[in-house]
This record gives sequence, C-alpha cells and structure tokens, in this order.
Amino acid sequence: MRQPATILVVDDERAVRMMLEAALRAQGYRVQSAGSGGEARELMAGEEFDLVLLDLQLGDTDGIDILCEIKEIWPVTEVILLTAHGSINSAISALRHGAFDYLLKPAQVADIRERVERGLEQRRTAQQRSQLLQRISDSARALGTIDTGVPGQAPIQPANSDRIEVGPLLLDLRRHGASLGNQMILLTRTEFALLTALAQQPDTALSYSTLSEAVYGRAQPEDEARALLRPHIARLRHKIEATGVGGVALVSIRSMGYMLQTE
Repeated sequence: MRQPATILVVDDERAVRMMLEAALRAQGYRVQSAGSGGEARELMAGEEFDLVLLDLQLGDTDGIDILCEIKEIWPVTEVILLTAHGSINSAISALRHGAFDYLLKPAQVADIRERVERGLEQRRTAQQRSQLLQRISDSARALGTIDTGVPGQAPIQPANSDRIEVGPLLLDLRRHGASLGNQMILLTRTEFALLTALAQQPDTALSYSTLSEAVYGRAQPEDEARALLRPHIARLRHKIEATGVGGVALVSIRSMGYMLQTE
C-alpha cells in the first residue's frame, strides 16, 4: 500500500495555511505548515517532503530563496508557487529555478488539488525513471562495463558499486564523499550528483539536459537546464580549483554542456 504523500505548506497568512491544510488532508495527504521562511528551513532540515506549496512573498524571506534551498537539499521535491497577480512575472521566472508550477491567489480548492496531484505524479515518474536507470547501471557494472548507447561517446567507466576514481579524484558513492588527492571536498547533494555524472564519463562533453536528468531525475530543455545548473557548476569548479590539486578540471563546452577533463 502506498504511503500518503508528504506536503509542506509555506505561507505567512494563517487563513491561507489553514485552508490549504484542510483541503489537502481531506485528500489523504500528510501535511505540515510553516508561517515563515525560518520555520520552513527548520522543517526541511529534518524531513524530505514530496511536494511544497510555497508563497512567493514571505514576510522574512524571498520565496525564490526558499525554492533554491529546497532544490539544493531535496532536488526531486516538487514545488508549486503561490503568488498574487502583481508578482506573476516573478512566478514565471521561478519556473527556471526548478518550480513545477504556480497558482494565483486566491486559488480554488479544485485547482489546488489538481495541481498537487500533477506535481506528485511528476515526482513519482521521476523516481521510477531514476530507479530504472540505477538498476540498469547496477546490472551493467556487474557485467564490467556501461555503454552510453550514444555513437561517438566513450562508455561510462567501469566501477564498483561504492566508488568512482578519475585520476586523483575519488568519489565514495556510499558515503557521498569526495576527495582530490589527499584533500576532502565538501559538496552539496546537487554538486555531488553533478560530479558523479561527469566522473562516470570523463573527457566526454555532457549536455545540459543530460546533466539535469542525472541531478533532478528528469531532462529539461537545454536553456532551462543551463540556467539551473550554472550556479552549481560555478561553485563546484571553485571547490575543485581551491584544492590546488591538478589532474582533473571542470570545463565548459560552449553551446554544449560541461566535461570533466583529465590531464
């Protein structure tokens, strides 16, 4: 039996929170709520939610900042924005930061439930795809090789289920640890997922869309994927270069994507 989906409602208007909580609990969802960005951060630190209903205009925090933090901590959590007519341009812009959809206030209960179900279905599909790819990857590793299936691209390097090594770079997949030479690199979940995807195919340019699928569980249009990944790539590159260890470099391939280059 499927467990009820977990939903976080973030809105600084108490009446709105109560309405959303009642409407969603009536559908069998497990719902928690936060009246500020600070409260939302505390709840997100302790639990991964399936979906977040997020007001763009919070009293203490910009909703876009919370959206980015959600995608940083829990990349596959779907986010539906709640916005007034005056900030609809901000809502549309936020879609480029990984939001699933947005609702204009005041929203009808039927519309809320319909968007929520669509968002949860999107998450389930992404999880199923990710699990399928993982099973395929595990089976291929058991045979000693992984073929990309793309003409002209090198096969993904063979690796055991626990680690990937590319020159001086070592990734511990079980512990989500990374080191370059003898230096540990502290990475966020998104940065680790990016580096893992790149390290599986060193010296091979991976498109923005391919990397987006590896990180978020779904491919996105190239322009949107590039905008979404760019800040994470910049931070990841800085952390690699800050070690002062040579042997690998994260490089941009113009109009294509990124590559982990070995020296």
